This record gives sequence, structure tokens and C-alpha cells, in this order.
Amino acid sequence: MPSRGLRYGRSVFATALFVALVVAGWGFVSLLAETEVVADPDVGPIVAPVSVAVSAVAVLFALASPRWSTVTGRGLGAVLGSSAVLALGAVAVQLATLGLLQFVATGRLTALLLVIAAQAPTPFTIVVVGAAFVSAIGLSLIGAGQGGASWPWEKDDE
Repeated sequence: MPSRGLRYGRSVFATALFVALVVAGWGFVSLLAETEVVADPDVGPIVAPVSVAVSAVAVLFALASPRWSTVTGRGLGAVLGSSAVLALGAVAVQLATLGLLQFVATGRLTALLLVIAAQAPTPFTIVVVGAAFVSAIGLSLIGAGQGGASWPWEKDDE
């Protein structure tokens, strides 16, 4: 199992990949569909970026956990399944944060439910799921090489 520093270091890069894919994906979808990321005009401009930031923190801690380091040793099915669960969790955190921030801004419980119901079926949600899945798979591929690089004369078996 890799050390804590190595786990967090790799997770930071995977989380940066997640955020970059979300920003780029939302930009392309917004450009191609000619629509805003959050269609509700009552939602402020800071709510969507903050919801992605909170989701990124959740992804960071999930990927840095010691349990994630053992996923690669259990096979491809475990990697794909764990990555799918992480992706669904990331989008759930993003949507919940979006709703909670809208509730705090307006003070109406219906605003929380309406913004989640309006945002969930959009392609922007699929971008978040895809970005989390790709970053989790990428970290699993990096984590597969648990050992460090060494020269041939550094072998301990002699």
C-alpha cells in the first residue's frame, strides 16, 4: 500500500483532472447547446463553481482513502465498479451542494428541490459523471504500478 503522502499526491492530480474535465466539458456543452450551465436565472453566478469545488473536495478525499489504493489489486471489475460509484457520488454531491446553496440564497425549500430537478437531467450532469469516472480510472491506472522506479543493480533479491 502506498504511503499517505503518495496517496494524497496522486489524488490531487486526479482531482485536478476532474476539475479540468468538468470546466472544459461544461464549456463545450454550453457552446454547442447555446445554453447556460444553470438555466435558472435566479441561481447566482457563484453557485455552480462552488458546487464543483465541493464535489472536487469529495472526490479528493474519496480517491485518497486507503481503500481506493487496494481497488487496483482486485481486478478490472472492481476498478470499473468503484469508479462508477465514485462518479455517481460526485454528481450527487455536486447537485446537493447546488440545491443547498440555492436554498441558502433564497430561503425557500422549494428552490432547493427545483434547482436540483432542473439541473439533474441536463448534459452538464453527464459531464460531471464522466469527468469523475475518467479521473478515477486514471488514478487506478497510475496506482497499478505500486513500486517505484529502480535501476537493475538496486534489486533486493541478490
